[in-house]
Amino acid sequence: MVGQIFDKVLWMLAALSAGILGAISVVIAINVALRNLGLPIIYGALDAIQYALMIATFMGAPWVLAMGGHVKVDLLTSSLPTRGQVALGRVTSLLGASTAAVLGWYGMQAAIASAARGSTIRTSFVIPEWWMLAFVPISLTLCMIVFLRKTFRPDAPGQVAGGL
Repeated sequence: MVGQIFDKVLWMLAALSAGILGAISVVIAINVALRNLGLPIIYGALDAIQYALMIATFMGAPWVLAMGGHVKVDLLTSSLPTRGQVALGRVTSLLGASTAAVLGWYGMQAAIASAARGSTIRTSFVIPEWWMLAFVPISLTLCMIVFLRKTFRPDAPGQVAGGL
């Protein structure tokens, strides 16, 4: 039950990321058209796109990881027997969980420190810096959970993720 809810949360974040990337594409196309027509472009679009890219990347990463759609270098693992592939997969998942936990911890510390200082980002928009930094520990916590799931329930050896 908890696993299904977690999977739905990952899917919703992936859908949000896809929507953000779609909106970015539309805004870029509109800005190009406006520029070519000699009209003023959308104020703040570049800054909004930069923020949106970061949000989409961090919110989509746990789903991509869970689906196995990330880049893998399997030169070593593909030459191992099945038991070796599973064992090495568990080790690398533990390493990934540890790395995500450490980076998430420091990301959280950075967000907390930024909020305590009252730091702001001043571009076309003025927003609290911690708003952008908060996506890092959230995403990395979810990635850590995905890695831990893969540690205790590893993917079948040779399993290939569908997609592009």
